[in-house]
Amino acid sequence: MKSPALLFFLIFATLQTVAQEVIQYAPGFEFREGIYLNFEQFKNNNPLPKNSIVSNLNHSDTEFLLTILDDKTFTYKDEKDTVRTLFTENVWGFSRNDNIFVRVENDFFRISILGSISHFLATITVYYNNMNTGFYNPYYGMGPTQSTTQETRQMILDYKTGRTTDFTQENMENILQRDQRLFDEFSNLKKSQKKDLLFLYLRKYNEKHPIFFPAD
Repeated sequence: MKSPALLFFLIFATLQTVAQEVIQYAPGFEFREGIYLNFEQFKNNNPLPKNSIVSNLNHSDTEFLLTILDDKTFTYKDEKDTVRTLFTENVWGFSRNDNIFVRVENDFFRISILGSISHFLATITVYYNNMNTGFYNPYYGMGPTQSTTQETRQMILDYKTGRTTDFTQENMENILQRDQRLFDEFSNLKKSQKKDLLFLYLRKYNEKHPIFFPAD
């Protein structure tokens, strides 16, 4: 038999869990404005608020977060009022005007479709070897030079893992495997149909697997 003290603890813990209400995400959901230091802060709708950032700039300025994150580092006060400095490259993203921006390489990009599989466009750097021009290596002769170009790509964010990847058939199939019925349905499509219907199955998956955020 469980002791009265243990029973009281279990009841108290259960009540605490019930009290932590969550809300299913839908367009119009109000995100707290601030900087997400990591993915978990985004999932908990708990960003670093603007008033915690140490700056002489006007915190109410609509461009405040963009200006702060344009520098290599920024300073803020944590929950214990300790002043800390963080490299901007380590920031996961930020929320502004109920829009979510996620960091990819050296910039932030707005998520256009938010759900279990979020979708957005990002500009990334692509590296390739130019075989027509090169440098001379005394041991190996002529070698190719490396060039870069900027490309805009479709990206997805997996809400379960926090991973950001290209919006490709392979990456979508890896996620769809979590829903056997949707995966089988997608697998039975013709090859040409799979490419054309990727967006449809992204939306189907999101409809069947809604995401939730803590209630205020």
